[in-house]
Amino acid sequence: MSPLDLNIEYNARRTVLDHEEISARWDDRAASYRSEAACELDIPYAGTERSVYDFFPAPGAGRAAPLCVFIHGGYWRARSAKTFSHIAKGLNARGICTAIPSYDLVPHVTVPEIIGQMRAFLVKLWQKTGRRPVVAGHSAGGHLASAMLATDWSKVDGVPENLVTCAFALSGLYDLEPILKIDVNDDVRLTPASAREASTLHWPAPRAGLKLVAAVGALESEVFKDQSRRVAEVWGGRGVTCEYLEVPGCHHLSVVDAVSAPGHMLFERLVATIDGAAARSGKRTG
Repeated sequence: MSPLDLNIEYNARRTVLDHEEISARWDDRAASYRSEAACELDIPYAGTERSVYDFFPAPGAGRAAPLCVFIHGGYWRARSAKTFSHIAKGLNARGICTAIPSYDLVPHVTVPEIIGQMRAFLVKLWQKTGRRPVVAGHSAGGHLASAMLATDWSKVDGVPENLVTCAFALSGLYDLEPILKIDVNDDVRLTPASAREASTLHWPAPRAGLKLVAAVGALESEVFKDQSRRVAEVWGGRGVTCEYLEVPGCHHLSVVDAVSAPGHMLFERLVATIDGAAARSGKRTG
């Protein structure tokens, strides 16, 4: 595939014509939910202006309520938690607490540094809640979710070695070497070495028995489908419980609408995944 083709295939702004309207709708829905939810905003976790997270406790939920993290996308260079607050609405209604982090963006930091920030965030979240989350994320956030699943938490002080047992990644990126060939890398600034370092596809697989759902819209480009297929195949071959899921009728951005819509199969699959993880850890109530 030529560099020109990759620039199209890997860029939703070129394949989803109404991407600006979709982003504006997300902002509106997110602001609306923040205005009505009993949420805690801008909780610091790593000492920089953007290293904060928003926490949306489920109404009436006790300390044993299940917990979901949602990590935003934007090619590590754009967006923040504030665009995705509405992700918490449906989950809160099902008794699931939700945490949504922002992080520093490239080119001011590197992708490996963002991975480190997400680890620091999960440590702080554990200190706050004492709960093991299912980590979900979209696009670059799907990459970061996979990195949290593949982290060896036994080497991190103050958290259980099984801190993350399940990731629910939407339209994620796991092999970052193709990014070297596209315009996005003008901002991301990956080198061959850092692309390899940050590619979770090339990491040691998560421990056997951990779970990855690698979901992608059925209308997405073949490169995004291939990214999800490959990580499910490679990690699945190494003992991880992997599911590759194509979401009918969805493209790279509308999968976010789907996962935030109660009744949609993708939302219901996320809830079932969270409930399953909570049941295995003995943390589900109600």
